[in-house]
Amino acid sequence: MRKLLIITVTGLLFVGIAAGQAAGKCNRQCLEGFVNQYLNAMVAHDVSKAPFAKNARYTEDAKDISLAKPTEGLWTAFTSLGDYKLYVADPQQGQVAFVGLVKEGGKPAILSMRLKIENRKITEIESIVVRNMTEANLWTMKTVPVEFTRALDPKERVSRQELARLSKGYFEAIVKSNSKLVSWSDECYRLENGMWTAGMKLPPELAANEPKNAPAPKITAKVAGSGAKTPPPSPAFNRGACTAGIDSGVFALIESIEPRRTPVVDEERGITWGVYVFNHPGVKEVKMPDGSIKPAAYFAGQPNSMPISELFKIKGGKIRDIMAVGVINKYKSDSGWK
Repeated sequence: MRKLLIITVTGLLFVGIAAGQAAGKCNRQCLEGFVNQYLNAMVAHDVSKAPFAKNARYTEDAKDISLAKPTEGLWTAFTSLGDYKLYVADPQQGQVAFVGLVKEGGKPAILSMRLKIENRKITEIESIVVRNMTEANLWTMKTVPVEFTRALDPKERVSRQELARLSKGYFEAIVKSNSKLVSWSDECYRLENGMWTAGMKLPPELAANEPKNAPAPKITAKVAGSGAKTPPPSPAFNRGACTAGIDSGVFALIESIEPRRTPVVDEERGITWGVYVFNHPGVKEVKMPDGSIKPAAYFAGQPNSMPISELFKIKGGKIRDIMAVGVINKYKSDSGWK
């Protein structure tokens, strides 16, 4: 009788735990599971294979696309998912971000996206897809940076409010050409659409993949509606310290970086994912911090706006790893989300 009672109580305990998990918030494993379901549905080109809410909203490169029967974008041409998978989980807000390599029509592309989960349904999908990638630009994405996968020591953590403040402060530093507005790790580096654009050196797991005579970074995407390509590499992407480009004044050609949204905050790992829109009026000259006038480093005569998803790894209250994935849209267009 006593054994039966113990077994019964134990069984009820497990049932209670399971029920509590089902009723509670979606944890990291749960959130990552939704990403995987979503990606598998996209590979199958079958929206019924993912748990979408009836009113789920999907945007790709800031453009609304119906999920009822997608006829454009990645949903129609997604062919396979690569091994590179980076997840950012925010159980408190029920949101999860993902950056990975995919193939669209057999060609490599970078996908950066955010899912919002409510009542175990996907209600929001915000995605940015960078197409026409080449192996020359993808060597930095053969391995996920280790720091993006590590939980921080409690002593290295800051509040979610501070994580969001530092992330948004990075863009204030760019606009004001003043790197002192935020704190930087000595190990800071930046990747943009797979290109190494800032930082004196890369983490060893990335540096190990660097090919000999790796090409200098450059923007090759076309400005929407213009058909014109951007100019060759400039001092804006000289791989100096993360602070150097900001303080140099070369980014004075940026009119504003608005809106600045940071919807996903991973407190455990010290990572944020947000979308920030860079607005370029296409000026041909800029005023440098010393008062001199110099030719714009890029986008001269090419007004455009760039919705860029940016990930920041913030360790000990200092920005360490920066990963940007962005596209070029028409001038004064926004991210598609408020």
